[in-house]
Amino acid sequence: MSKQAKIKKLILIFFLVLICLVLIYIYKAPKEPISPPVSPISSSPLSVKQENVAKNQNTVTLLVNNTKYESVIQNQITIYELMLQLKNEGKMNFQEKTYTGMGKFIEEINGLKNREKNWIYYVNDKKAQIGISNYQIKPGDVVSWKYESSY
Repeated sequence: MSKQAKIKKLILIFFLVLICLVLIYIYKAPKEPISPPVSPISSSPLSVKQENVAKNQNTVTLLVNNTKYESVIQNQITIYELMLQLKNEGKMNFQEKTYTGMGKFIEEINGLKNREKNWIYYVNDKKAQIGISNYQIKPGDVVSWKYESSY
């Protein structure tokens, strides 16, 4: 292996380690409760609530600023799949970024972009431990999106 190829490999490893350390810092840093800021595009919490409608059929309700969005699901789905379904139905809008090996990261919901604060989701009032593309919604789960500081 040439010296130049070894240097490129070391640089790649360095950046991967750096990205991992930044992500660990972001997710492990202590969080302070923060009220959502007041803005024309409201940043109040976004909640998902699942209710049984009939056998093998669920209506999922999404609340954004007291606006109710509903979608019917036939099978168990991930939070990302639910959000994508609502987006495809024209009921909400969001932007995501895919990170290889980590999954989807929400960068914007209904026009409110991550800047000094980020969209972070909670399941049953507990900060989620896995990404939205891996979390399977279960009957009775309450999923809340909060626009808050990552520090």
